[in-house]
Amino acid sequence: MWIMTFGGRTAVDRKRHWERVYTEKSAHETSWYQAVPTPSLQMIRHAADGATPSLIDVGGGASLLADVLLEQGFLDLTVLDISARALEQARLRLGPSADRIEWIEADVTEFVPGRSWEVWHDRAAFHFLIDPADRAR
Repeated sequence: MWIMTFGGRTAVDRKRHWERVYTEKSAHETSWYQAVPTPSLQMIRHAADGATPSLIDVGGGASLLADVLLEQGFLDLTVLDISARALEQARLRLGPSADRIEWIEADVTEFVPGRSWEVWHDRAAFHFLIDPADRAR
């Protein structure tokens, strides 16, 4: 197995960490949980300028943002997260509506998009990348 190393931390270590977080805690038990993701919604509305653009939520995991965006009529939503467990929590919560979202399990430092989005959103992912090489990727 090839492992990417950045400053002593690896992508495998990051994945293991986040899988553990979402195995031990539900989304509402995390420090970054927001019942209503108001700041993100305000920024997205501002960027969207009245439209419903294609959007990727990087590090979105079990966040409620996708739920709210679906309710507001967004049709082209993608959620990317390193944790399969976080994505599964969101899918289960959304039930049949989860099929309206593209779910990508990937480490953002290794992710190579096969398409583009009009809006890239990140509320709580990039600040966890503390190694300069990870941030650069």
